Amino acid sequence: MTDMPEVFLKGSYGMLIDKTLDELTKKNKIVVGFDLGNDDSQISYCRYNQSMPDTVSLVMGEEQYNIPTLLCRRFDKRPGAEEGAAWSIGNDALKCAKEGQGTLVEDLVLLAKNNVSVKVQEEELSAAYLLELFVRKAFAVLYAYAGTEDIAAVAFTLKDMNTGIMEMLRDIVTHIGKKMEVYFLSHEDCFFQYMIHQPQEMWIHDVLLYDYRSDGIKSHILSMNRKTNPVACFIDTSRYPQMRIPDLSDKSETAKGAFYKQLDTALLEIVRKNCEQRIITSVFLLGDSFSKEWCRESLKYMCRGRRVFQGNNLFSKGACYGARERAYPSTLSTTYVYLSEDKLRANIGMMCDKGQMEVYYPILDAGTNWYDAQKVFDVMLVKNNAITLNIAPVDGTRTRVARISLEGLKVRGNKTNRVELRFYMEDASAVQIEIRDKGFGEFFPSTGQIWKECLPLEVIT
Repeated sequence: MTDMPEVFLKGSYGMLIDKTLDELTKKNKIVVGFDLGNDDSQISYCRYNQSMPDTVSLVMGEEQYNIPTLLCRRFDKRPGAEEGAAWSIGNDALKCAKEGQGTLVEDLVLLAKNNVSVKVQEEELSAAYLLELFVRKAFAVLYAYAGTEDIAAVAFTLKDMNTGIMEMLRDIVTHIGKKMEVYFLSHEDCFFQYMIHQPQEMWIHDVLLYDYRSDGIKSHILSMNRKTNPVACFIDTSRYPQMRIPDLSDKSETAKGAFYKQLDTALLEIVRKNCEQRIITSVFLLGDSFSKEWCRESLKYMCRGRRVFQGNNLFSKGACYGARERAYPSTLSTTYVYLSEDKLRANIGMMCDKGQMEVYYPILDAGTNWYDAQKVFDVMLVKNNAITLNIAPVDGTRTRVARISLEGLKVRGNKTNRVELRFYMEDASAVQIEIRDKGFGEFFPSTGQIWKECLPLEVIT
């Protein structure tokens, strides 16, 4: 037998220490993609065997997917009623405020990002409290629409990933009391997940996405290197703040027409630049600002040999696909990997003894976001006080080995040395490793020793 550590087995059936949901239970649950925006939010959901997610619409049968991300607190709260009953969200909140029946609270994501409180009807309320109110009520809309409250996983996506907001959302899901896994995906991640779940003829070559918001256009170009295994996918992102549409309410129709003609010319220049020296299979236009009435020349150019799609729920659907890949992994998860500066570009694992067999135990997978990269498990040290990690970059370069010596730990050799390994990342630059001696029950109490190592990403990629 080798001197590999042995994966600690729990229970008579030797299951690895890892959080998994029973497959039969999973089949009765839904997964959710929640696009949380400062102006609007969207929620998509699907079941494990559903080909395409559904998106919650504020009006049944219509495509009113945008839920305004705001709250309104009524003035006439009924005595004895729960605090939540005094609040409304979305269009109901807008109506309540417009009719003078309550106080409107906007910029919920911005408040959470800055972690500041706001005074509402003489009461100081924290950003976390307000965000929780919105998320709770948004989930209530989802429950009514999907017909179930049984959720396996939810993936939140934000325009700009923020650790403070992510921590708030984790706490909110815990407070809601539902046992569901929580994941986070960037908009780029959602774009990637959405595309690989579409028919392959839509992404034979590169795919171009334009996201039009109040601060201008953000472009994403998805490309793939099909010579690698898994297929390495990349997204180039650019911003065009000059495409911001100002308030034109006080302008004449002639002035508006002249402005939009210039806007069309500017967009056409951007599209041409993005399509130069690339083969673009499909183009996606997100946002209500795109209109056939003004971007005629741009649309004509986009449609030359390309498929063009317009909508506004791609990110929530992509987040839903991403949540499902975590809850019910498919072959897509191992065939394609999206790599960005925020992601691991190598698979990290270790060889272990499992009974009479030597097996590879994956720890962190390439393509994992740094804020999702975490793993905790136990191993039994068999012959020596060292942990050896296998690091396999996805660029095809040779597999590397990192050896961590647990100085001061005496290995007894009879499988009575149990240690806990914790892998996590505090930022995008390094993998943190914490190893803790757990002893072996009353026979060999823990020494309390802890070893910490830092594995810089530039070393492993």
